[in-house]
Amino acid sequence: MDQSQARALRRLITANVLSSVGDGARFAALPLLAAWRTEDVFWVSTVAAASRAAWLLAPVIGTLVDRMPWRRSMVGGDLARCATLSLMCALVVTGWTPVTVLVLLAFVSGVAEVFFDSAAQAVVPALATDQQLERVNARVISAQIVGTGFVGPPMGAALWTAWHPLPFLLDGATFLASALLLTGLPNKAAPATADSEWGMRSLLRGTWAGLRFLARDRVLRPLMVVVAVLGVGQQAVYAVLVVYVEQRLHLRPFGYSLMLVAAAVGSLAGARTAPRIVERLGSGWSVKASVSVSALGYLVVAVLPWWPLVAVMLALNSAGVVLWNVCTVSLRQRLAPPGMLGRVASGYRLAAWGAMPIGAAAGGALAQHVGLNAPWALAGLLLVACLPFLGSVAPAASGTEEAETRPSRA
Repeated sequence: MDQSQARALRRLITANVLSSVGDGARFAALPLLAAWRTEDVFWVSTVAAASRAAWLLAPVIGTLVDRMPWRRSMVGGDLARCATLSLMCALVVTGWTPVTVLVLLAFVSGVAEVFFDSAAQAVVPALATDQQLERVNARVISAQIVGTGFVGPPMGAALWTAWHPLPFLLDGATFLASALLLTGLPNKAAPATADSEWGMRSLLRGTWAGLRFLARDRVLRPLMVVVAVLGVGQQAVYAVLVVYVEQRLHLRPFGYSLMLVAAAVGSLAGARTAPRIVERLGSGWSVKASVSVSALGYLVVAVLPWWPLVAVMLALNSAGVVLWNVCTVSLRQRLAPPGMLGRVASGYRLAAWGAMPIGAAAGGALAQHVGLNAPWALAGLLLVACLPFLGSVAPAASGTEEAETRPSRA
């Protein structure tokens, strides 16, 4: 890696930190703003969900990302979020905050987030060598964990308490700073493909091509199925975690925060160790190890609900999830054609995000009708059931790492 590539990677990672801090603060401040505006629980939850609903458009957005320079997608995503957050700040200052406008602005900021995230994953192979993908992706994921898990949410809540417009003002500033950093990236774009023409028919054809590639690839297809199951299991647990902590573990309100901190610490530890694990085991076996570790964490808690053990198992599970993310992001970057990196990344993530509401509903139903240990058992058993699907992934993924004919993207 030459010095210009190293500088570009530093800019990319720093921009990810800033954008993630802004996203984390936005996720905390938006529900507070909605609750301040209305006491209707439906509208409060709708505002909170609107930015996540943007992921339903992820395959189409990924196709657009593949048709323009990646830097433009990231800078545009940051500037769009800066504009929407600045407008929210102005609305709060004036006191005119119709809840329908908040839903619209939350959705627009979510669309901008999808543009940024899809392009941020697609650009990495252009800045790093093939052997560096796991290490670079681990650093990017660490930046996102710090921003959305440690810094952003408490910052957003604290700033809201100090002065209601303040979190949106500073959120906009983080996105503006990220955009300015990214202007220093090389203005590289995905190679043109047969479906790169502009127009609605070409856009739909390109989106379908990305989904078809995911469905046919012998490594990515089972990974996409498993990530959907992972999303169901994880949300089944986290949707009722606050109730589990209070009623099953009998901890005071700080106990829920303690569990979230334990999970975040495990995520950071997973990001730091993931490259070394992949170096020793290879991507395929690391994927199987990550699922096994997460399954173990869920099943242990289902049997032994003791709060110190629960905290350790949540940390272990989070480390496994991050190992999974580092491996699968790197595999997608290796296996996807250069002209499809954006739509493959976004289509894959749609499978994960789309399954999460199912998990949340299942977790709530099980907790109410079976017991608070049931969501943990469900999550663990689902992951154990996924292991046979990964049987063909390990040798196939290892083959992609060893193949000498793989095209270079650096």
